[in-house]
Amino acid sequence: MTVTQKKADLIPAQRRHLILELIRRKGAISVHELAQSTEASLPTIRRDLDWLARTGAIQRSHGGASLKTAPGTTFEPDYHITSRVAREEKSRIGRCAAERLRDGQSVIFDSSSTVYEAAYRVVEMGLNLTAITNDLRIGELLAGCPSINLLISGGTLRPGSYTLFGEPGVSFLQDLHVDVALMGIHAITDESSCCDTSLDIAYAKRYMVAAAGSIMILADATKFGHVAFYHAFDIDDRFTIITDRPLPAAIQSNLAAHGAPVIVATDAGTAGADQPPNRRPHKNQSNPNPSTNPGGPRFEEKTDQI
Repeated sequence: MTVTQKKADLIPAQRRHLILELIRRKGAISVHELAQSTEASLPTIRRDLDWLARTGAIQRSHGGASLKTAPGTTFEPDYHITSRVAREEKSRIGRCAAERLRDGQSVIFDSSSTVYEAAYRVVEMGLNLTAITNDLRIGELLAGCPSINLLISGGTLRPGSYTLFGEPGVSFLQDLHVDVALMGIHAITDESSCCDTSLDIAYAKRYMVAAAGSIMILADATKFGHVAFYHAFDIDDRFTIITDRPLPAAIQSNLAAHGAPVIVATDAGTAGADQPPNRRPHKNQSNPNPSTNPGGPRFEEKTDQI
């Protein structure tokens, strides 16, 4: 669904998704503008804005709403919100990352709605990979592809998400040596430090990065220039950054100083793309499944939640 689509019969989850996209693109918007764009009544729009404000996705203002400008360092929106915001951008980023992978590689798929898009493209391509993930939703998707040898890290399911954390997953990650890690992240500071809102998740990401010969960070441009509660890892010359639009010059310069190229994923291809990452390679793990037919349907999100 695009932000210009107008339907009077949208279900609540679809309408709230549309409202979020409109606010994200404009920064701030009035109740009347939202009512016109969604063809919903003013009371309905006000109820939707109140609902979104309670989840922490937006902040209400007199007569409208805007994006949160300074959320706390431990604030994290519900997964069903983050997975629906910037869907087109995440799809482009994920597709760009997947198309830089090669048959025979061992790949970590971090728990992330953007990394999920990369996993979806991997299944479409039918790549022969050994895949490791700490995300049940990504695991379910990859399990439907016979060309993928899948390992799930294990651990405890994080409330409100599909992420596994803690033991035995942490010990499992510590013993890995993989070719590539596809990483999501909550915030990337101006100094190229990557942070998360949760101590447990930050530790897991740290071990994933340590296990990988090369790392691709999949992050839309809104993740940059912010800080979150706990430091996870620092960017170095093993990293490639894949994002949806050009970054501010100061941030781009700092990343370049750390040896991390930035790729902007676009509908027409990628800007600044080079060859697939091949730094500090580890020994490839073979995949016992020779079939290259992608399998499994795309995971459909529940329509009663946003």
